[in-house]
Amino acid sequence: MKRILLMSITVALATSCGAKGPSPAAARIRDGNEVELTDCTDLGKVEGTASKDDKNPEAHAKNAAREQAAAMGATTIKWLVPCCTSVEGEAYRCEAPD
Repeated sequence: MKRILLMSITVALATSCGAKGPSPAAARIRDGNEVELTDCTDLGKVEGTASKDDKNPEAHAKNAAREQAAAMGATTIKWLVPCCTSVEGEAYRCEAPD
């Protein structure tokens, strides 16, 4: 429960006040696919939304999802619904290769 609250607060802070781009932690989240994620740990679903009036809704919605993934300790997102004003993905933690 505390983890969900912490993630919600992190996402709210990161996406409030007209933030221009993702935080450094969220910017490090990579996009991945099934092949790349076979040895990664699934951390759960993430989602992001943006206003219909937004000039770049897909980017802002993805940034919100990346903020949520970063709060979970993810390194990678596999996008399930990658478009428009509402996006959804699966967050993964992948260990760096030796």
